[in-house]
Amino acid sequence: MSSFPSGPRIVPVADLRPMLRGFDCEVIIIKIAHEPLVTRDKFKIYTFLVADHTGSITMSLWGDVGSYFKVGDIVHISGGEAKLFKGSLQLTVLKYGKIKRIGEHTKQYVDTPNMSQYQWVSDPDKPGPLKPMLRGS
Repeated sequence: MSSFPSGPRIVPVADLRPMLRGFDCEVIIIKIAHEPLVTRDKFKIYTFLVADHTGSITMSLWGDVGSYFKVGDIVHISGGEAKLFKGSLQLTVLKYGKIKRIGEHTKQYVDTPNMSQYQWVSDPDKPGPLKPMLRGS
């Protein structure tokens, strides 16, 4: 009998870092940020605030898939990506990733810390991954 967990590991929101790719995540949509933005190529970008039991983050979905989700939906993302957009960390779904509604209104969450409100900076004294720093600190 193997002692290794089966299936992919669910990454909590608080563990997301810039350039993390290909992970699974389960979050609840707690706010629709605004009407979808339309790019000059006519692609729609839907923006949500999502959270789990460790924190919250902005999630952006490209294309019409974003129109299928509403506040209170619990979604499972396989093939997630955490990336910086205008200095803010965002959760997205990779081109070949999937997002699926798995429930609604029954997931405990916290909205702080909001990982999108951190500025991600490098430490000049220690090379390595970017470190989160609250904006204005």
